[in-house]
Amino acid sequence: MNGLFKTLVKPDWDDNPKRSEILHAANLLHIGEFQLIQLSYKSWYNEDLPEDKINKIFSEYMVTGIIPIWVTDYAQNILKLNKANVLDPFNNKYHVYDHEFGKYISSEKQRRRRGIFYAFIVGIVFIASHYMAINYVADEGSAGFYPPYVEKRVVYPELYKEK
Repeated sequence: MNGLFKTLVKPDWDDNPKRSEILHAANLLHIGEFQLIQLSYKSWYNEDLPEDKINKIFSEYMVTGIIPIWVTDYAQNILKLNKANVLDPFNNKYHVYDHEFGKYISSEKQRRRRGIFYAFIVGIVFIASHYMAINYVADEGSAGFYPPYVEKRVVYPELYKEK
């Protein structure tokens, strides 16, 4: 639990110092670890990461903690650029695999329309979930008002026994 708390407070923290470097470099570029692995492969081998290697490399990195040398090298170069104050995290070369990078909402009308749309979706989900909960409680009968909503027949089985 301590590791989870540390990660929530400082997202680029990890038990492994090499992996912390990679997390810090990815955070500096505003990308994920997977994109950093893709960028480092492209930088090292001058080609995109092949589809047949993606799962193997990323699962080794995430599960077993095996970090390829080219990922560590690329992350250290990013950290050096940041230390020298010459890193431009918004450069397009760091966001080759981020297809939504650079897109922005062009007008206030579009921004307002999108906000209303998302608020409408949240409202529909809120109302639908409460409607379903109310119907469930009415059908099954809740043992109490507060969560967890345990059915009456579970809490008071003697009331539902066949006579």
